[in-house]
Amino acid sequence: PKFEAVSRYLRLLSEMMSHQSGVICGEQINMWVGLLRDPAIVRTNVLSPHLSRVLNAYMTHVVKIRWDDVWDQNHPYSSLIEASWDDDDEYHEWLGNLRSKASQLFRAIGSTEPEIASTAIHLKVRTLLNAHSNGEPRDQLNPENNELTIHSTPCQEFEGVTQPLDNILHGIPSWALDNGSYDEKRTRIRNTIRPLLSELANLIVAWNPNDIWLKFRRTTLLEALKHYWKYDPATLPTGVDSLLMYLSVTDNPPKDRLSEDVVGLRKKSGVSLVAVAKKVPDLLVPWLSQLSERAKSLLSSGGMSPVNEMHLYEFLSCVATAVENPVDRSNFIADVLGSSIRILESPEIQNSIASVEGLLSFLGIAQAASNPASVTDPTFVKKVTKDFEMLFSSLNQLLSVGKRCHEAAKKRPNGGLPLQNLSATVDDTCNFPDEGPVGINELVINDPFVPLWPKILPTVLKVMDVTLRVWHPECQASLLQNNIQRYAVAISDDEAFLATKQDGSVKGVFGEGGTAGSIVSGTDRRDLNLAPRWSGWFNESRNTCFQLLGLICMQRVIFAPELSHLYPQFVAVVANQEHLRSMEHRHFNQYLKQFIEIMMLSCPAPLYQSHLTAILGPVFEHLQYRLQYSWSPVLGTGTLGIESTRPMGSDNCMAAAIQLASVGVDQWLIAYYARGGLFVGDLDNVTGEAAVEKARVELTRTYADMLQSTLALKGAWALVLANKAREDLALK
Repeated sequence: PKFEAVSRYLRLLSEMMSHQSGVICGEQINMWVGLLRDPAIVRTNVLSPHLSRVLNAYMTHVVKIRWDDVWDQNHPYSSLIEASWDDDDEYHEWLGNLRSKASQLFRAIGSTEPEIASTAIHLKVRTLLNAHSNGEPRDQLNPENNELTIHSTPCQEFEGVTQPLDNILHGIPSWALDNGSYDEKRTRIRNTIRPLLSELANLIVAWNPNDIWLKFRRTTLLEALKHYWKYDPATLPTGVDSLLMYLSVTDNPPKDRLSEDVVGLRKKSGVSLVAVAKKVPDLLVPWLSQLSERAKSLLSSGGMSPVNEMHLYEFLSCVATAVENPVDRSNFIADVLGSSIRILESPEIQNSIASVEGLLSFLGIAQAASNPASVTDPTFVKKVTKDFEMLFSSLNQLLSVGKRCHEAAKKRPNGGLPLQNLSATVDDTCNFPDEGPVGINELVINDPFVPLWPKILPTVLKVMDVTLRVWHPECQASLLQNNIQRYAVAISDDEAFLATKQDGSVKGVFGEGGTAGSIVSGTDRRDLNLAPRWSGWFNESRNTCFQLLGLICMQRVIFAPELSHLYPQFVAVVANQEHLRSMEHRHFNQYLKQFIEIMMLSCPAPLYQSHLTAILGPVFEHLQYRLQYSWSPVLGTGTLGIESTRPMGSDNCMAAAIQLASVGVDQWLIAYYARGGLFVGDLDNVTGEAAVEKARVELTRTYADMLQSTLALKGAWALVLANKAREDLALK
């Protein structure tokens, strides 16, 4: 028979994979992925007889081995595993590579042989639920509450099946599940697959484990069903309801502070909700009113974290973008964000952002001058933290929902611009009907977020303005002279960590060898201490404002006639000469990436003179000045030597602050740019110098990247021009 020799060879390879050592699977995976990617080979059906064995082998070996069992010789294949890998580090590196490549394999098998893949994953999940749905065997328990942990056998088994399930369901072709008319073979396969996957979905949705970690694993399985729900949403409402329920799950027995396991479950449930809503928003629209009520109930309960609140808003906005009627869509988004807008308009928030003094008091910085103990007073720390979270969460919710609405609008005809409604407003000199200003009434047809901008833009500008004023030289000098207040203008532990060259052995900022507690010596943001929190808070509020300004440009609202009365105020803040001069390199870097570049790419050509000139003129003039004095000490072309690039720390910040009065602002700023504007607190000299160098290089790179993008030398515009050039060449 044709291909008999090849078939015998493939059978031998697939049978070898039943060996208990995963190394054999690891060595073969590139070959199987390569074969499945070749359409000519797939059409011969030479692979089909072997794919069931291949699939089962990889589904077995992507389950993590508990290395403690190997060390203690409790694993049935301890000797074989020790012979296959030197230690747990080598094994985990191997497992990571295997899982990465296995994703392609699972998806490819689901695509080419959906019947085999569906049968295998159905059997795998059903077997696991029969064996472990109640948490048996109950090993590796948490001694505090006798619950399963991440290392328990049931949790590891369910963790291992999530990747195959997600990738197989993602890979199954539409003809295997939809209601289209196909040939006899495809119809037969579809009639086999549908009952299997329907039972699979029902098994997962009906599963109701008690242990927190099993709930976490169920959440990952529910998220994977989003690919199936696209074709059969019968279990979708129940699945989504389960995810919403997990947003308010608590410890058993209850604790004063949620455990990390519960926090992790809540976060994962929120992420899964957003993922499902992005995949099948149209199927959730019929339940939008019920979902909205459920969300309001959760938000009003008071037990939601800011992260989960953001997930809820994103979830609802994703569903809302699928509503057909533009007015209903816009009204729903306005209703969803009503509480956030009311918070921003409240007297408490407006007073706090009306002046630098108000902001410093709002964040507990001003109080540190007269009462240093206040920064560690538990009651005061909790109050200030809650107040900041109220402000930041409101801004972040606006940003998250606005981005979701814009992403959905871009997928609509004409990239979200309703060209059919612009004929009456088009200037005869325009090459395209969307080149001139587009009114909010036209933009709202596709983007339900845009009518909110006249209401929220003034507050966003106030927050940005008052935040940047904190870095004006005279304010900085005042803060730097106080032993506690100075940390408000320092970099964060996270930024210090990013400046270090870390290998994989360092597990983040808070891991061994991380930088937690290096800026404010001995304490970090997890402690009840305001000082290490301030830098992160300023970063969050500043970057959120930059991103909101970038969003208003992407949505074209800033160029709309309805906002023309706010444009002078807009320019007065974003192009304020003192703000530009006072920003650190790390601030300016985000300012360019998140706002200036987006504005240049989004501005209609006829509005360059009226809308861009007043902003880009001061920005580019200052940027030339800033880069000159940033690099001159390194290049040896200025009056300052290389020693001026050393970072300012707690040991020399007092002298730098006092120096301002004697040398004047202009001279002080030259030294400020030489060190990137950074104040590194108690950070060691080596890491501090690395942070300064990183800030200098990143600013320069961002500037170069921005110029290339705006000149269509890279990015989306460059791709358009390259495709056009290719088409023109083909015509010739």
